[in-house]
Amino acid sequence: MYDVFISYRRDGGFETARLIYEHFSNVFGMKVFFDLEELRSGKFNLKLYSAIDESENFILVLPKGALDRCVNEDDWLRLEILHAMQKEKNIIPLMLNGFTWPDNLPDCLADLSKYNGVTLNREYFDASMTKLVSMLRGVNITTNGVFRKQNQERRENPYHYLSDEERHRLYVQQELMKSFDCEVYDRIKSTYDKLYILDVGSSSGDLIMDRLGRHEKLEKLIGIEYSEEVVKAANDAYGEENRIAFYNVDAESQQFPARIKEIMAEQGIEGFNVINISMLLLHLKTPYKLLKNLRQFLTRDGIIVIKDIDDGYNIVYPDEKGEFNRVMEICSRNETSGYRQSGRQIYTLLGRAGYNDIKLEKLGLTTIGMDYDEREAVFETYFSFVLGDLLIMKKRYPNDKRIANDYEWYSTTYEELEEKFHDNNLFFSLGFMLFTARR
Repeated sequence: MYDVFISYRRDGGFETARLIYEHFSNVFGMKVFFDLEELRSGKFNLKLYSAIDESENFILVLPKGALDRCVNEDDWLRLEILHAMQKEKNIIPLMLNGFTWPDNLPDCLADLSKYNGVTLNREYFDASMTKLVSMLRGVNITTNGVFRKQNQERRENPYHYLSDEERHRLYVQQELMKSFDCEVYDRIKSTYDKLYILDVGSSSGDLIMDRLGRHEKLEKLIGIEYSEEVVKAANDAYGEENRIAFYNVDAESQQFPARIKEIMAEQGIEGFNVINISMLLLHLKTPYKLLKNLRQFLTRDGIIVIKDIDDGYNIVYPDEKGEFNRVMEICSRNETSGYRQSGRQIYTLLGRAGYNDIKLEKLGLTTIGMDYDEREAVFETYFSFVLGDLLIMKKRYPNDKRIANDYEWYSTTYEELEEKFHDNNLFFSLGFMLFTARR
C-alpha cells in the first residue's frame, strides 16, 4: 500500500518526480510508488492500475507540454489520470516552470484543471514540498516523520456475534479496567439506596453484572443490545424474572425511545438512576441522538456513566521501526474498530444533549507499574482485537489488497510484537476515557 502515486512523463518530468520520491521517502518516511523503468516502457502496463488503486494520493507532475499527447486515447499518462479520476483519488497537479493548460484537452480530462494544485518553485523547493504534503489525504507530517490520519467520519457499525475468543478478550479487558473504573462504580453503590440500571450496549452482560448487577441494592437491571444471539446468551446467563432482563434493541433506530418506554412499563420502572454505556459510542453514527434520547429516562438524581476510547491519546515508546504505530494505523482504518477519535467528542455531546455536572473521571491507562500479567492483559485488550478485526475485514473484502497486506504483515509479526511489549522499558498509554454526567 502507498501514501502517494507519482505520475509523470519522462520527457521533462523524470527529474522532478525522482526528487519528490526521494524527499517523501527519505525525509518524511512515506510509502511512495515511483516506477523507474519497466512499467511505462512499451504497452501500458496494467500493474500501474493496481498501484493507483493502492494509493491514497495521485501527484501529477506537469512540465511544459506534458498533456499535449493526452488527445490520444492510448496515451499512458491519459490512462493513468483517467483511472485516478474514476477511483476518486486525491489528485494534485504539480505544475513546473513553463507549464500551461492546453486548449485541446479531451472532454474526459476537462475537469483536471479544476483540481487544487501546486506550482513548483525551484528556489524554494522545501517550501513547495511542504505545501504539497499539506494537500495530501490520509497523512500528517510531524517532527518524527509521517503520521497517517485516522478515519475522520463516524459510520454505522453493527456488532457481529461474539465468538469465544472475543468474549475472552472482553473478559480480560473487563478485569483490566477494574482499577480504572472501580472508583466510579463504588461511588454509585454508596450513593443510592436502590439501583435501577439501564445498560446500553450491554453485549454479553458480563461487565455490568460484574460492576453492579450482583450488588444487594439492585432492584432492576435492563440491558440493551443490538444482536439477538448475544441477548439470548445474556438472558441465559444472567436473566432473572422481574429483576434482570436483556432486550434486543437498536440504539440508533427511530423506535428506540418508544421501545424503552414499553420495556419500562413492562418492568414497572419509572426511571433509571444509573445509565451505563461502555465502549458503544465509538460504534455509533449518531451518538448525540442516543444521548439526547436517554436523558428523558434518567431520574433527577441519576447519573450516566460513559466509557469510551480515543486513540489520539495512545502513546508507545520506544517504537524504532514504527511497528506498534502501524498496528494503530490499521485499527483506525478498520470499519469494525469503530470511530477511534470518539472519546474527545463526548464532553461536547453530553453538553449539547442537555446534561449537567459533566466530569472526565479518568483519562488513559498506562503500563507504568504493571506486572507481567497486567501487561499481557493490555496487549490482549488492544492488539489482539486488531488482528481479529483484520480477519473479519479480510473475509468481508477478499479482493482488498490493503487489507490482505495488513493481515499478512500483522499475523507474521504478532508474536514478535507481543514479546517486545513485555520489555519493562517500553511505555504504552491506552486512550480509555471515563465520563460521568447528571441530568
